Amino acid sequence: MRGVLVPLLLAVALASEGERYLFVRYDPEKGQATLSDGTPLPPGLGVVPGQYVEVEGGRLKPKRMWQPPQDLVKTYLPQGAGRVVFSHERHFAALGAKGAACQTCHEVLDKNRTWPSLAPSPALEPHGAASLGRFCATCHDGKTRASAIPGARPPVDLRVFSALGRKGDPTCAQCHAPRDHGMDFTSFHGEMAERGSERCALCHRGARSVTPKELAQVRAFQEAQLALIRNPEDEKAFNQVLPNNFCAYCHGLDGKAWRERGER
Repeated sequence: MRGVLVPLLLAVALASEGERYLFVRYDPEKGQATLSDGTPLPPGLGVVPGQYVEVEGGRLKPKRMWQPPQDLVKTYLPQGAGRVVFSHERHFAALGAKGAACQTCHEVLDKNRTWPSLAPSPALEPHGAASLGRFCATCHDGKTRASAIPGARPPVDLRVFSALGRKGDPTCAQCHAPRDHGMDFTSFHGEMAERGSERCALCHRGARSVTPKELAQVRAFQEAQLALIRNPEDEKAFNQVLPNNFCAYCHGLDGKAWRERGER
């Protein structure tokens, strides 16, 4: 019993000193799960990879919040601008497909280190010559429609917002996190989101609701993500995508929360 209790107490103690919310990471090479701050996963917690837990009063409380354990997320910290968090799965959700859509970026991205500016004038290029921001403007030019991107089957066919413009333009905040979001907004964003969902919806599509169809798509996506842990070669599971709804990325499985929001 003591062998089980020691790692459990250690995990709770370490978690209570850090973030309010942690999530379950899965290391496919080691074949084991840990909490997102690196502490051991307490035995018997009853969670799946990607699931969030809340640190409350020194206890770990499993939540319905969840993020894709297979997502490849890159965080960039540019000087003089808010951080940029690039999620592959959120992009696939907007494109409505994986597969051929991957090559749209990677055939060019993996072979080049600098890109010429696509801005119509130097004053509208906010990114340096070696910045990946210039590559983003390949699609993020304010003109290209999602359906025009090779391999895409977008559920919402809108023009892709622009990565070009002057410093401080509203579109900057669609990639660069605003100052009030901090380094890890996940830990404390709940209260702000509940009070100001109208403001959240200015940037985050779906901040007001998740439809029954989107809920079903998220459940199918979760099953596919867990199937990929068991079999990384499962092509059908790999090609399952999230709905194009920013909030559904973490909250899509919490059907009760969305029903309550709809009743207000």
